[in-house]
Amino acid sequence: MKEVFLVKSENKQKVEDLLKKDDVVSRGSITIKVPASLDIKEDGYFFILDVGEEAMKKAEELIKGIAEKYKNGKKVIEKVEEQEDSAMEGFGNILG
Repeated sequence: MKEVFLVKSENKQKVEDLLKKDDVVSRGSITIKVPASLDIKEDGYFFILDVGEEAMKKAEELIKGIAEKYKNGKKVIEKVEEQEDSAMEGFGNILG
């Protein structure tokens, strides 16, 4: 399951440490993106979690009050996937 959280700049390191140091949450995928890199006007950082249901509940508990679910999370996920796809295409072209 994927979920996107918006974190203020001053809380980035704290949220990153909480998520990456937890045994359950850190087993999943944690991606951090600057909104501007996705052509989205927001302040802070996007934390995109791709983890199981149990890990998602744990992550939400850990970052409660310092991060919030992003209302347009699907849009963020789509833009990240587009970037990854175009990067893979470019890599494929290099290898020919």
